[in-house]
Amino acid sequence: MNDIDKEIFAQIKYEGNLVEDGYLDAKKAGEVLIGIDNILRYFLYQEDKKFKKIDFEIPVRIKKGSWVTEFLANYDAVLIKTALTWGASKYFGSALSEMAKKDFKDVGFKDIFKKAFKGLTWVLKIAQHLGTLTKKKFDNLTFSKNSRYVILINNKNEKLEVPIEYLELFASCPDDLFINLARIIEDERELVVLYNDIEKEKQNYVKIGMDSKKIFIPNEEDDEILFPDLIHDQFVELEGHITRGNENSNTIGFMYQNHILTCYPQKGNIKDFKNTLFTNCTIRGYVDRLHKKTGEIIEKRPRIKFLEIISNEPEDRQKKLF
Repeated sequence: MNDIDKEIFAQIKYEGNLVEDGYLDAKKAGEVLIGIDNILRYFLYQEDKKFKKIDFEIPVRIKKGSWVTEFLANYDAVLIKTALTWGASKYFGSALSEMAKKDFKDVGFKDIFKKAFKGLTWVLKIAQHLGTLTKKKFDNLTFSKNSRYVILINNKNEKLEVPIEYLELFASCPDDLFINLARIIEDERELVVLYNDIEKEKQNYVKIGMDSKKIFIPNEEDDEILFPDLIHDQFVELEGHITRGNENSNTIGFMYQNHILTCYPQKGNIKDFKNTLFTNCTIRGYVDRLHKKTGEIIEKRPRIKFLEIISNEPEDRQKKLF
């Protein structure tokens, strides 16, 4: 894992005897590429929704010893070029270039892309550690002293320290996001996802083999409703821990009984509640189980439309956080 080209920032690849000559069945390769495209776009959208306006390509290079998709360290230049060149589906006429430049002038493509890949790698690590991507439950959870990290202990009593923002990303990740990549994992064909931290000259990676394959192929019969006692439009007071704030979506992540719930203010902006970020608190508001598109009361995971957040931390600790 130490011979990666420093011009390559990240790789998604398969290793093992079944791909030792760089071959992969055309149908399987097509499914994997579709899966990679969906996965990368998903994590980029989590970082910045402006990426929905970009039609970009993913370079693929086959090497002996593995089947590899590679991402260059200067991938931001590729994204900008394709945004301006191939963005006709979003931008029309002679104003194509100017509109694209205006919309993306403040977007740090390179940083966002790297954050997206780090998020992708962390989600895979957490799922493999816990043995699940389907059930967003965190047993034996403890926080670091600064509340920016959580210590996850799995059923083998193994520990994994995770930045809170990636735990939130894991909790909101679609159960079937990695299914196209996981389907072709075999005893002699393992999935490897890695990114190269060029500044620190360090690699971060996760390897998924047959022992972890089933984690990423969800059981479609799973129909569990989370917290069925929390009925739509019911007033509640819940004690938990705020794990993140997202100003773009005006939501916070609220860890309640080992599950992270998405919460949003009934009125105003989450900036008004910044002093409660990363603290233990009580949230007061109404349960929301409405489907965002249909308006039906069918959501299995409740959201909370909150009126008030009361921090349960000492006042001097809140000041230190901010």
